[in-house]
Parts: sequence; C-alpha cells; structure tokens
Amino acid sequence: MTHSFQGAVLVAAVSLLWFPFAAHADAVKLKGAVYSPVAGVICDKKAGFCADSEGIAVALTKLYLGDMAEKRLMDRIRPEPGVQDYDTTTFVLANKVACDCKAKVCKVSKYENTVDAAHTKALFGR
Repeated sequence: MTHSFQGAVLVAAVSLLWFPFAAHADAVKLKGAVYSPVAGVICDKKAGFCADSEGIAVALTKLYLGDMAEKRLMDRIRPEPGVQDYDTTTFVLANKVACDCKAKVCKVSKYENTVDAAHTKALFGR
C-alpha cells in the first residue's frame, strides 16, 4: 500500500467512527438540565441520574455524571425498599418529562398524555 492510500483509509475510518456522534449531537435537543450524551441514553444533571431504554442505570450515571452522582443515586435506592423493589423503569426528569421504559415513551409530564417527541427519540430511538 502506498502512504497516500493508507492515509485515505485512515481518514475514512475516523470519519465513519465520528459520524454517529456528530449526527446525534445535532439531532436531539432536550429541555433544562437533561441531555443525551449518546444515542439511547439521557442524563439529568439536576436529578442526578442517567437512563437507557431499560430504565435508570447506575453504571451510566457513574460514567456520565461521576462518582458523586452514582453515590447519591445508590443512597436513594439502598435504604428501603432496596434495589430489588426500586422501579427504575418509570421516572420523571427535573424538566417534568415523564418516561416509561416498558411503554417505550416519554410524555411532557406525568399528568399529560402528550408524547414528548425529543425525549422519546433520544431514549428509545423513535
């Protein structure tokens, strides 16, 4: 292989790796302290947790919000009822958006039946 061909292959590979992240950053605009670091994950800086399509995730909270957020989340889960009884599949974000991972939808609030398209797309891809 020539050096110019190797360079072109490297540039193409890096472009392909970067493309999903660049496209995601522009595609999803969320409200308040809620953001989507990667497709399929939303994080709430104010409420102190991250979630994926399965629900609130301690590992994602640690990864995107840090050790202190992980500790605070675990402190909320542990006392009672405990991890085995803590429903991570439904939650309300600090911006009032309510997500239900079993139904695969986020609504503008837990009191309204209107789907929040941006949060639903960020979390569930639709």
